[in-house]
Amino acid sequence: MKLITATAALFAATMGLTAANDPYVGYIYPSGMQRGTTNRLVVGGQQLWGKKTAYFSNPGIHVLDIEKVPNFSPPTGMQRKHLKNWLDGIAAGRTEEPPKPNDPHISEWRTNSWWSALDTLDEGQIAIVEHDLYTPRNSLQATPSLRQRLLVTVAIDPDAKPGWGTLSISGINGISAPRPFFVSELPHVAEPLYVPPHRHQPGPAFADLAKCDGMILDGQILPGSTDAFRLRLAAGHHYRFNVTARELQPYIGDAVPGFFNASITLKDLRGNVVAQADDNSRFRPDPVLEFTPADDCEYLLQIHDVLYRGRADFVYAICARQGNAGCATAEAEDAWTSPYASPDRAPDGIVSAAGAISRKTFVVDSPGPRVLEVTARRLGSPLDAVLTLRREPGGPVLAQWDDVTNTVFTGTIPQEEYDPVGMFDFKEPGEYVAEVTDRTRHGGDAYVWWLDVRNPSPGFTVLSSRSTLPLKRGQPVKVDFHVIRKDGFDGAVTIEFDGPIRAKNCVVKPGENKATASLFYARRQPLDAHPVKLFAKATIGGREVRVPVIPCDEYEQAFAWHHLVPAKHFLLSGGR
Repeated sequence: MKLITATAALFAATMGLTAANDPYVGYIYPSGMQRGTTNRLVVGGQQLWGKKTAYFSNPGIHVLDIEKVPNFSPPTGMQRKHLKNWLDGIAAGRTEEPPKPNDPHISEWRTNSWWSALDTLDEGQIAIVEHDLYTPRNSLQATPSLRQRLLVTVAIDPDAKPGWGTLSISGINGISAPRPFFVSELPHVAEPLYVPPHRHQPGPAFADLAKCDGMILDGQILPGSTDAFRLRLAAGHHYRFNVTARELQPYIGDAVPGFFNASITLKDLRGNVVAQADDNSRFRPDPVLEFTPADDCEYLLQIHDVLYRGRADFVYAICARQGNAGCATAEAEDAWTSPYASPDRAPDGIVSAAGAISRKTFVVDSPGPRVLEVTARRLGSPLDAVLTLRREPGGPVLAQWDDVTNTVFTGTIPQEEYDPVGMFDFKEPGEYVAEVTDRTRHGGDAYVWWLDVRNPSPGFTVLSSRSTLPLKRGQPVKVDFHVIRKDGFDGAVTIEFDGPIRAKNCVVKPGENKATASLFYARRQPLDAHPVKLFAKATIGGREVRVPVIPCDEYEQAFAWHHLVPAKHFLLSGGR
């Protein structure tokens, strides 16, 4: 249990790669709200203090107030005892401050704006103070990038569109990279507020799922903890519990593994396990648990990290529903990436067993180059495909392709590099054979794949290293632009800027895959945060091709790998 309620909550952060002075949002708690409600979010991160505004991409969300949570220095021994006595009095209904003790070191007591006004704080703020006073500090678990917190009070219109959007914090130092935030139709239930151990504990939060379509269960895992919710379920009804955790915080730079790996368990009130779920799939670790109770009764739903780790950025939302209805939280990846569309046809093959070879025969109707591309991992298949081209089964190998070697990893859980693609110049028409094997020598019914054989269509995709552009007069902002080249395109790519942006070094040279541009604000008037578009152009086959630049933010995972996580749009502020 923690210091969170439906009106005040505590959530925490990851290590993103932003400019040193930019605001950094590591977490939002809770990660979503029901439309037509007012709630207070805890936003944690770095460089968050000073004059700030909050920018939501979702229409219909209104920011009512932003308040700073002060940092709490360790109080002296007598001061800590005095604060605890005062808090015990408040819990018993006595708000006045008790007399200060006769402490010869009272002049050394530390000052704090909340400590001196405990009688004015609400229960959520009180819980934050008490958690700090009663929880031993562990310097090894302290994360500087999560140290600062804001309380952001938000109201959502009753007719706001449900779904995923993002939140950014804008201030005098710039704009933070976006964090996913969802608007739901379902009501939310949060884990209880923190209560000091010497007081009566409230027990797990209760959700009566037997009398409603569903709920969103919000929580946060701190070091070594297991959260629990008490649920009433109806006999014979099928229940589905979708956990969203990894997709809220896909990469944590200073943790191994570099993400929150959740596990959920459903128990009856005698402690017997009736259902359990870990990874949703081989690649998406957010679990989905399904259960149909035989009796009308109560159950305990527990969630923890599989390694029993925990810290402020281990935040989750569990969508609990009857039947197989979808949940907004179950599609959290839509907050970051565009899903791949499944081919409108049956798979072209299945690697049915370990070490098996799957074949497809196709016809080339004329000589010339063709692109051969396998799609498997991008659509959820566990296949790590190796593609071999032959003229006939068992014949000489004409070509072989394995992983795509793009210069960047993109998405919340990259899979593109596992699907091979290559180009081959066919000298004569006729039948050819594509052979697909699994590189790890596994197989099974799920190891499906699709093959496309097409004429080359040279092109390119451009991704940025940041989606927020806090431009100031005379102060450049560095942005990397990465080019992913397709079907042999090797020309120069120029980045174009709309609006009040000037740029230097905004050309990716022929044969190169990256350029670092310096961006400047080109107006005198200050500009509040608003979406803008960037474009990239190149000459291909004698004609100009112009495509939007995909806004992304760069994150580090587990001290090693850097990833580009797509955002919904570029956000520009300038002039300050």
